[in-house]
Amino acid sequence: MPGWDIKPDAVRVVLGNTRDKAEKLGEELQAYATTMESAAKWAGTMIQGEAPKGGAFGPVAGALGEFGKNTQDDLRFLIVRSAKSIRGAAEATRCYENGALEMAQNAQSAAAQAPTPKELKGEDQK
Repeated sequence: MPGWDIKPDAVRVVLGNTRDKAEKLGEELQAYATTMESAAKWAGTMIQGEAPKGGAFGPVAGALGEFGKNTQDDLRFLIVRSAKSIRGAAEATRCYENGALEMAQNAQSAAAQAPTPKELKGEDQK
């Protein structure tokens, strides 16, 4: 694309740093799920005395479960979107270095699109 003047080595450094942060995000989201489960387990019930066999959940546990269920797609979107952006920027930079500016523009445009339902399900990973 006319007017591009990037420094590929600097882009690689930024992409590496971004990839590291995205990986940590994935770890944090795993910890989030575990913490939500633990919080629900220990939130208590409205039953006096001993809980029935198999456990019992009170209103706080129910609310935490609903919150977790209703946010999991948003959190998955963040992970997939981050990966797609990183891959797209790397591809656009490779094309730029090879002088394929139209391909670089196409890669950049594709990376800017929101993840597709297939990508969100992990079915369209490159």
